[in-house]
Amino acid sequence: LSAFDEVTVVVTAGPVQTQTPFSGTPFAVGATIQAEQFDNGGTGVAFFDSDSTNNGGKYRTDTGVDIENTTDSGGGFNVAYAVAGEWLEYTINVVTAGNYVLSSRVAHASNGGTFHVEFNGTNKTGAIAIPNTGGWQNWQTVTRTVNLQAGIQVMRVAMDTNGVFGFTGNFNWFKLTTA
Repeated sequence: LSAFDEVTVVVTAGPVQTQTPFSGTPFAVGATIQAEQFDNGGTGVAFFDSDSTNNGGKYRTDTGVDIENTTDSGGGFNVAYAVAGEWLEYTINVVTAGNYVLSSRVAHASNGGTFHVEFNGTNKTGAIAIPNTGGWQNWQTVTRTVNLQAGIQVMRVAMDTNGVFGFTGNFNWFKLTTA
């Protein structure tokens, strides 16, 4: 080829990832939403994790989200090693518009960071601080009241700041109940 030859470059996009509820059905108000059951769809679509390794090595090892065993009541798993800038999304079904209490089950071995929760892209909680629970598996529930419209919505849990040890905190579950 010379500097004057014409070259055609064809770029083919990969498959488009779409977001779907973890179990195929949106979570209902009143259901316990396990933190590790974030939506399907891949990084940048249903979640964002700052590295591509599941540092806990449990449950959903096909994502970079860090998941480990939990010792909280009920057992199972929790999202761990969460840091500022990461987020997880959950599709929910709000049958009736109104005020709801959002409960978040969290843990941190010292003073934790902050997170907020969005519904359809709107921050409905403001910053929520994760308290010093005395350990990565010592759990407390923090709450906020949110006003929600009826319908299928995407709930995003977004990590805002890191606490001591460089992590926002650990997350076991979320729950919306009528206020």
